[in-house]
Formats: sequence, C-alpha cells, structure tokens
Amino acid sequence: MMFKISFKIGGRVQLKNSEVLPVTLSVFDQQGQIEELVSFLSPLPKPLEDKFKQWQYYIGLQGNRKVVKNRDYPISGVINLTELANSLKVELNKWLGSDGWIDENGEADPRVSLVLEKFRQKISKNDEVQIILQTEDRQLRGLPWQEWDTLAGYTSRGVEVAISATNFQRLTQKQTPQLKASARILVVFGDEKLGFAEEEDFIKSLRQHGGEPHILRQPSRQELEQKLKDSQGWHIFFFAGHSESDRAGRIGRIQINPADGAQGIIEITELKGLLSGAINKKLQLVIFNSCDGLGLANQLTELSLPYCIVMREMVESAVARELLKHFLAAFVKDRSLFASMNVARQQLQQKFAPGKSWLPVIVANPLAKELTWNRLFSERRLSWGWEMVLGIVAIALLVSLPISIFTEFQGWETLTLYAGLYPHLVVYPSLFLWMPLFAAYRAHCMIRVKTRPFVIMTLVTVFFTLGGLFFELTGDRIMLMEFKADATTTISAQQLPRLYYNWRILETDIKSIPPEIFNTRQAFDIDGNLTLKKSELEPVIKRIHQVNHPGLQRLLRIATAYEVWRNTQAFSISRWFYAFTFIAIISCGVQILALVATILFTPDAIFNKNKYLIYVIICELGILLWVPFQNYSIEYIKSLLFSYELRGALAGLNVLIYAIITIIFSATVGSIYRSATKKYQPILLSFLLTSLSLALLGSWFGVSLINNLFGMKSTNLLTPWFASSLFFAALFFLLFVRLIDYGVGDE
Repeated sequence: MMFKISFKIGGRVQLKNSEVLPVTLSVFDQQGQIEELVSFLSPLPKPLEDKFKQWQYYIGLQGNRKVVKNRDYPISGVINLTELANSLKVELNKWLGSDGWIDENGEADPRVSLVLEKFRQKISKNDEVQIILQTEDRQLRGLPWQEWDTLAGYTSRGVEVAISATNFQRLTQKQTPQLKASARILVVFGDEKLGFAEEEDFIKSLRQHGGEPHILRQPSRQELEQKLKDSQGWHIFFFAGHSESDRAGRIGRIQINPADGAQGIIEITELKGLLSGAINKKLQLVIFNSCDGLGLANQLTELSLPYCIVMREMVESAVARELLKHFLAAFVKDRSLFASMNVARQQLQQKFAPGKSWLPVIVANPLAKELTWNRLFSERRLSWGWEMVLGIVAIALLVSLPISIFTEFQGWETLTLYAGLYPHLVVYPSLFLWMPLFAAYRAHCMIRVKTRPFVIMTLVTVFFTLGGLFFELTGDRIMLMEFKADATTTISAQQLPRLYYNWRILETDIKSIPPEIFNTRQAFDIDGNLTLKKSELEPVIKRIHQVNHPGLQRLLRIATAYEVWRNTQAFSISRWFYAFTFIAIISCGVQILALVATILFTPDAIFNKNKYLIYVIICELGILLWVPFQNYSIEYIKSLLFSYELRGALAGLNVLIYAIITIIFSATVGSIYRSATKKYQPILLSFLLTSLSLALLGSWFGVSLINNLFGMKSTNLLTPWFASSLFFAALFFLLFVRLIDYGVGDE
C-alpha cells in the first residue's frame, strides 16, 4: 500500500516579532486526504546552515560533471566527510524536532510530531511512503530530508522525499497509440571524456524490457532540437555530462558539446518550446546525471513535467553511474519511481561515503499520476484511421462467406439452407468471431516485447492452422456449399467397389433409395458408372430431416468424398471464403496458446497484465462459444447426413477441442495467480469460470437451441441471426470494451 505526506513551506513571515516559515502538512492514504495541519517552522539555525554549506563544498570536491567549477567556500584543515555528514544529520533532526515547530501563538507546537506519529501506526514495514516537500527555497531543497528520523523509521526500506515547486498545475497528456510498444528514450551524452560506456550499457539493456533508446553523442544544438521535435515523442529524456544551476536554484544549463564552446552550452529556457511540446505529447521523466541540477528541474517544473531526477550538488561520475544502474534495475521491475530511487539510494549508502547518497533527488509535480515503467507504455496500436481500415477488413472477413453464398448461388433460400446446415461456419463468425479477433488484437497491443516463447508459439499457431486447413480442404465429407451450382462428377464403375469397401456400403443400399427421393436409375448409366449432380443432391438434403433413408446417408458419404471431386473443376468460389473463415476460427483458437504462454512464462513482456488477461479470457470466451456450434454440426448434421455413429461428445474434432480447452484453462488460471494483481484475481477467475461454464452448458444444452434458432429446424433463420449479431456486437463494443479501457488499471 502507498501513503503520501506533503509539506508545503512558504516564504518567511513575521510571527510574534520573529521570522518563521509557514508549513501546511497534509497526509494521504489510499482513499485520499486524511488530515491537514498548519504550523510554523523556525528558519535554519546557524549550526545547521554552516554544516550544510560545508557539506555542499566538500561533497563537490570530487564532482566532475559541472560546467563551471565554482568553489567559493574554502575551509582550511582536513575534514572527515563521514563526520560532517553525521553532524549535519544531527543538526537536521534537532531543527525538525519538537522545538523547531511553532504554533500561531509563538509557542512550541507538538502537533506535527503527534500527527506524524499517529500516521506511523497506519503503516506497515512493507508499505511505501512518498513524501513531497513543496518549497521555493534553495537551501531547503538541498537538505537531506529523508534523514529526518521521524520519517526515516516509517518503513523498513526508508522513505523517499521528493521536492516540488509551490505553484504547479496538472498536465493532461494524451497518449497516442503506437504501432510499436516501446518506451522511447532520448539519450544525450555530453563530454565524452567523462566516459559513458557503462551508462550506455545500462540504457541499452532497457531494450529487453521494451525500451527504445536513441543516443546522441556530443550533438550540435540543431541535432538536439531536431530530435526533440520528433513526431512520435519521448517518454524519458536522459542527459549525462556537465551542468550547473544558479545560486538560487532557479536557472539551469547543460553542456551538450564542449567542442562547440558557448554554443554547446544550453539554458533550459532556450528549449522551452520544444520541451513543452515533448511534455504535452508523452514526456514523463527527465534524468540529469550531471552536477547541480536543481535549476534544471525548476525550469522543467514550470512546464508541468511530471517527474525529474537531478543531483542536488556537484557529483562524481562513479556516483552518477551507480545511481543509474540501480535505479533502472529497480524501475524496470515496475516499482514506483519513488521506490526505485529508494533502492538506488540504499545501494549508494553501501558503496560510498555517507552524504553522497543524498545527492540524487526526485523533483515531482504533486498532481502527476504515479509513475512506473509499465505506465510509460501506451497500447501498441495502429492509428485510428488504420484501425478503421482493419475493422472494415475484419467485418468483410466475418460476412464474406454468407455474402459469397448469397451472391454465387443467387438467393436467400440457398443461404438459409447452408446456414442451417453449417451454422458453425456461416452463422457463428458474424455472431461471435469478432469477439476473439478483437480481443486477440487488443491483447497483442499490450505485448511490449516479443519474446522467444511468443514467437515459437506463434509459429506453432501458423503450423497448426495451415495443417488444419489442408486436412479440412482435402478431407472427406466436403460441404455442399463447396460445389458450384452446376457441379457434376462421374464415378467410374471400376472406382465404385473401392468406395463401397472404404465406407462399408453395398450397391443395393444406394439403389434401394426410393425414386421420389433420388432417382438412382438416372444416376447409374448402362455401364455402371455413377453420375452425381449437386442440383439433384441439394433437394435431397432439403428433405432429409423429414424423410431419411439409410441409403441416402451412404450415397452422401460417397458424394462428399474428396477423391470423387478432386479431378474436376467443380469447386465453388465460396469454398475459398470458407477457407478464410476456417483460418480465422482455428488461428484465433490456437493463438490463445501463444497469448497465455507469453504471460505465463514471461509476464514482464506485458505492461498491463490485468487488462491483458481480461482480453485473453474474452478471446477464450469467443472461441468457446464456437464449441456448441461445432457440436451441432457433429450431433445433428453429420449424424443426419452420414451416420448416427458420428454422434458423441468425443466425436470429430471434439477430442482435440476439449484437450486444448483443458490446457488453456489450466494455464490461464496459473497466469492469473502469477501475474494479476490481488484486486483483479477474483474478478478474472470468476470471468474465466463463467466463460467455461457457458461453453460447457452450450455443449450440453445448446445444440437444440442452435437447431431451433439457426439450424435445420429454424422456421425463420435470418431474423434471429441478424438481430443477435447486431445486439451482441453493440453490447460488447459500446459497453463492455469501454468498461475495460476505462476501468481496468495495472494498479
């Protein structure tokens, strides 16, 4: 859980004939503000001020990243930096103790300590506490507030204190969809003599977490300006080199190229327009791994930059590198900016002399949203225009088969016949296939790194889809809609015995069909050859559910065998649209394995795991809704046309389908427990179980419903088909998708 404390410190005012600093203390928990208190703080006492100036001077003796090395506070004698840092900490705690706080009557004010102590009781050792100090005073900004004992003991990891201006405004950034999901980072290395090899390696390592660094080495002013104008924008701006701020910490400048002399030194105000544009697009974080950066941060704060990391004073390269290394390592694990800085600060404390870990500080806009690595990413989406084109293509795919049937075979009657015979291919796509197609696309939008498991499983998807399509198109029991209206084939008398043997059929079975149903005398010529015409088979199928005859089923087994037709030009155009539909259904089903495998084995490749899992489950639900339609084709159509023996829960593709469902369900449950946040785990599990229950109930009881609404027993197939398609699509896109996009976060 995260808690916040805000100290807003104003300029000096007179109180009872003495100067004081007005302070507004605000305390926040997850639900919002808990308490607010107004008190006063005495100005810095001279011992603390002297120790602070000494620390500023001696901490900067080793600093080598400053534009102009001004050291105007020489002190004679040998100074022990450890002792100096400890003395400064002691003086800081004296000042911020109970005697330093004053109420409106000029008396000691214990209320601040009481509020902070009471607040401590709400915090467990593992909670995160973020503290923001709002002040315009350069000295107050430079103090190591995180060393205040009252705050430092809040958590086992310590607290992080950010500084902020007292005047600020909320920035509204519209994250534009990206074709490539990446955190775009503009990196500027100034004086190459400082040696940036390690820092470059740290930044380049972000690529495996979705980072996209663009590096400029000692750029000219024009090169930097051109990069800042990039239409795609930047999430992070990183600078390493020389910098400095004025004495008041109000104005900052950086040196981007020592070879350019004065032209190579840029004041932040000179880039105001470009930086403002970058911030309005998507810039979230600026890191200055350089000396004396409070002035730089101050000017960026005026532009409403959400977050900035700078060094309070001059810094040596070793400290700057170590900070970057540990900060990035923590940040890409999706810890908050404050927690990541705290991790890096602890590492600095272990490696360097006391006081050096005080140098880095976060400068924050108090109204900015909490920043994590994952929140840098927007969905990896096409532009609105291209999404419209993709949507039109998807709709065309979903309705291509019914339109092809209607156009090629010229009439609603034929479309109704084929829809009733094959609703799992003709009706289902427009009813529900858009759901897994859309969900798979949106899930892909949240994959920021295409990992090896994802690539392998995607190749498996392609392999299984193409393999399934090959066997489907070349297998027996070809559907009637795959033949042209005038399709005719002749089976030689020599070929017939083998077909009879393969299908366990007797010629007498065929010839026993009543002539009023199918005239076998015309079908067999005097040489024993059997001629089959689609125009004669279609009326038979229209009547077969009314008057069925065993011989008809045996005839249709032969009439729909692939080898009977493969040497003819009898295949229809609709056969190819059927192939496209089949590819869409099977690829969506198998692609779920790739989507689940990605979050199960490499969850860090997903930047919004909660939303990703919801779309994965929607994809699963959309495919699961195909199962009752598939069962209808097995339980009713195949048993009606070919043989009652084809019925059964494990008939046809059902064995494979149920095996895949079991694997996907188990993997999805594991993914939810491993990757979803605690808030969303019960929601996602309930949604998954509901989806699975719908599929199972549909498999058991949905066959008769499909038969009555969209199947052979339907009296008016087109009305429920069109009405249901419009209803479900409108409900999904106008309500459900909006709830997901606006209501599901990554916490």
